[in-house]
Amino acid sequence: MNVTDNGRLCHGLPHALLVLGVLTCWLVVTASPASAHSVNGGGATNLRTTLTGMNPPVDGVTLTPVENGSRVRLTVVGNHTVVVKGYSDEPYLRVDPTGTWRNTLSSATYLNASRYGLANGSSKPLTGSDDTAPPRWEKIGHGGTTVWHDHRTHWMGAQDPPAVLAAPGRFHEIYTWMIPLTVDGQTVSVTGALDWIPGPSPTPWFVLGIMLAAGVMALGLLRRAATALAAAVTITVAADITHSLLITFSRADGRLSGFFLGNTVEMAAWALGLGSAALLIRGSITGGYLAATAGFVIAMVGGFGDVGLLYRSGAPIAGPVALARILTTVTIGIGIGLLAAVPVVTRRHGWRKQPGTDRDTTALDSAGPDTADRSGYGQAGPGLEPGPKQPGLCPDAETEPGMGRSRPDMAG
Repeated sequence: MNVTDNGRLCHGLPHALLVLGVLTCWLVVTASPASAHSVNGGGATNLRTTLTGMNPPVDGVTLTPVENGSRVRLTVVGNHTVVVKGYSDEPYLRVDPTGTWRNTLSSATYLNASRYGLANGSSKPLTGSDDTAPPRWEKIGHGGTTVWHDHRTHWMGAQDPPAVLAAPGRFHEIYTWMIPLTVDGQTVSVTGALDWIPGPSPTPWFVLGIMLAAGVMALGLLRRAATALAAAVTITVAADITHSLLITFSRADGRLSGFFLGNTVEMAAWALGLGSAALLIRGSITGGYLAATAGFVIAMVGGFGDVGLLYRSGAPIAGPVALARILTTVTIGIGIGLLAAVPVVTRRHGWRKQPGTDRDTTALDSAGPDTADRSGYGQAGPGLEPGPKQPGLCPDAETEPGMGRSRPDMAG
């Protein structure tokens, strides 16, 4: 690649990232409230679903809560035929050696389509369901595992339970639950409990976030502010990707599709953040503005979108909840800090007219007139003519319309 092609490439990158930044902000404004930080309708909560036992126990048959209690998973190994009963004791699901089947006449088939059942709260009989009729089986899988929302295992109320409203800071056993099965014609009961576990105080996490934001803002005062800000935006991108992966791996199924469909806005912000880091390393002031945009979007969507995790006891996370709290705090603190750092950088390292020359240059620090021009021009002191461009360097300059001069961007 020759110098001309390299220059075109380097000039094209800021413009492409500017378009990406506008698109990302538009996605944030128009996106629906659902985000990657909830799994199948369940997010951070103080309610905990646990399994207490199976009576009688059957080898090769297990039923466990998954996704922080939002759904349950039935696994059958061997030649068993297992039927799960619905809310009216009708046959709802069947797992046998031929696969997994669902009764299309069971009201549970429609009630379990989402975590909260009927969206309109109607108690009228569901059209197409008949719990008293012989089951009409529809095959939904070939294996011995199936996952579904079972409204007996999690809280369905619009408000917290009355005992919790009276004393939210105390532990409460909300109720015990039971899911009836038949295994090879034998009645089996799977039982569990729903409890309220008070969350931690969010104060330490808010303090840590404020300290991170202040620290990142202070990076703008450094001599090599651009390099420091490039590292900061890379860290917040890495933290948000890690957080999203922890949430994705807590899903019982559909992990790959869940990651990409649930992180549409954040993936644009990740690309914007990494691109802005590349521009900052090259000394482009455009990279600073784009880093602030990426950091702000990540903080809003990936950080504040899961801020409930800081004061709630549980969430759909594949790993320690404390790690998720750290990652959330990092994305909020660094993201807000990047937004605040841009005015500091532009004020300290902003454009000014270099005495004795006909071009703008960047005031990197107070090192004096012998400060090297980071754009490949040579010395930028008063009265000195710009040196020749060095081959291979990125000509990251913005030519002003109608004028035969250019100005180098912010150096690191």
